[in-house]
Amino acid sequence: MLERYLGPIAVALTLLIGAVFWMVQDPEEPVVEVLEVAAPVAATARTRVDAVMTKCVRKGRTTKVEGRVRNLGTLDVTRVTVQSIWKRGDGSVVDTGLIYAIGEGQTLAPGEDAIFSDTTDLRGVERCNVRALDWWADE
Repeated sequence: MLERYLGPIAVALTLLIGAVFWMVQDPEEPVVEVLEVAAPVAATARTRVDAVMTKCVRKGRTTKVEGRVRNLGTLDVTRVTVQSIWKRGDGSVVDTGLIYAIGEGQTLAPGEDAIFSDTTDLRGVERCNVRALDWWADE
């Protein structure tokens, strides 16, 4: 008599296992494309000036330093001052100087550069260096 119910029990058991398997599966997420539109970024105004020494030469009693300043910012700059640094052979600083690489009536546009030079008659100067000290952006 058990044999008569064995077929329907097997079918019911198979359906039950299939239903459990189907319920355990993660449903497929619908594919949704999200288009992100970047908001326009406002250009930030910044000022940055760099000074680079290109030459340091001693002739007789006079030492001359040459270099260039470059506007690395996004605004025109004016009144760019550069500090010349005069050193002994051991690297100790003897004195410093001040150079106006760009004067009050001049401007240095972004990406442009300008040449400057400074001299000293100090004794013991064997090395030179420079650094951008100050600048103004009038905007």
